[in-house]
Amino acid sequence: MLADIKEIRQRRNAYRITICLAKVIRVQYITLSNSPRLNCMEISDTYQGREHSLIKHELLRGYLEVLLAIVGISGVKEFTYVDCFAGPWGDESESLSGTSIAISLEILSKVKKMLSDSRHVRDTKFRAIYVEENIKSHAKLAEYLKKHSPEGIECIAIHGDYAKKQDEILHLCGEKSFSFFFIDPKGWLDVGIPKLSKLLSRPRSEFLITFMYDFLNRAIGMSNFRPQVSQMLGNLSEQDYLEMESLPAPERANWVVRKYREQLKTPMSINGGRPRSYHADILHKDKDRVHYHMVYLTSHHKGVVKFAEASERVDVLQKILRVQKKLDASSQFSLFSAEEQVEHHKSERSSLEDVKAYWLRKLDLLPIRYDEQTLATMLEETGWLIRDFQDAFRELNKDNKVENLDGSTRRTKHPIHFGKGERLRKLV
Repeated sequence: MLADIKEIRQRRNAYRITICLAKVIRVQYITLSNSPRLNCMEISDTYQGREHSLIKHELLRGYLEVLLAIVGISGVKEFTYVDCFAGPWGDESESLSGTSIAISLEILSKVKKMLSDSRHVRDTKFRAIYVEENIKSHAKLAEYLKKHSPEGIECIAIHGDYAKKQDEILHLCGEKSFSFFFIDPKGWLDVGIPKLSKLLSRPRSEFLITFMYDFLNRAIGMSNFRPQVSQMLGNLSEQDYLEMESLPAPERANWVVRKYREQLKTPMSINGGRPRSYHADILHKDKDRVHYHMVYLTSHHKGVVKFAEASERVDVLQKILRVQKKLDASSQFSLFSAEEQVEHHKSERSSLEDVKAYWLRKLDLLPIRYDEQTLATMLEETGWLIRDFQDAFRELNKDNKVENLDGSTRRTKHPIHFGKGERLRKLV
């Protein structure tokens, strides 16, 4: 009996590791071109002019697959995916391959089969709810689901404003299911706290919300929009507005999105757990500034870590696409592909010196164990990428200012394995 239990645990651990370490950012909509440039990337017609949508969808794809696998392995028997602004938008093809609808159904179907094929994870129920207010888009959505709903996945198309349909949505989710809400509006007022509060207060739920910073940023400077701004950021004082206006553009974007994240946590906290949040930056397709943020909410530290990993992958993809666009517009031949240029010039969300200073403030002369729960807190506090912490620690270690008591000098890329809870300390 004990041998059987041990075998089951070993199989589950192997399965979990396989899923979580799999390369989930599979760019299906990008193909290798036959142009003279090595590994030159060509975006399919589906995403031409909608590069930011590609990044957003790859982030959804990358995280949702990992989430579903972890949830399935953990023993959850019912999962509900909810798209509150389903569309379809911007994709006129019959396959709707460039939409969150097709992407989510593909992932749900894939993970359902993966779990069903496992000897120890079976009978997980999958449900997908798609909400769309536009009558023509809803008709197209309903027709698509009628023809393309995967076997064994309950698909529901709701016509109407998600804010007015929340009771129906929550009823369909049921009380026992783990639910993931994808909330991706075209405007910024649709994700104000008053509209979201009922969904946010639902237990056993995670959220991925498109926060249209670019639009909100324009409204912040207009006094007649202050009531609407307060729905997003809470009641701000005159000092808050003055502080925002004085900040450089990147710091201002960070200040605003962090304020929004804190407001989102309040309705979630009524369930007694500790709400956690993180965000990914989606840059403007033509300009070097944030277009919008993808804000993630969960009640588990592992969710923050896994979402940060997915964010890091799409951050690299986003940079590759932007470099490739410049290469395509240039008449000069480049010896290096977009991928190679990004690999050699990786950028951080913050300066290396800032991250190094952060490490020296956090560490003590006595060893402290740094596990994934601690990493999640660090990610929340700073909004940085995991690689920023790894790179800064590696530099400090080279300068003999910090030490990993459980690490190895042969680790060049990941000097810290947070999953193992390694002991770190500073030496000066």
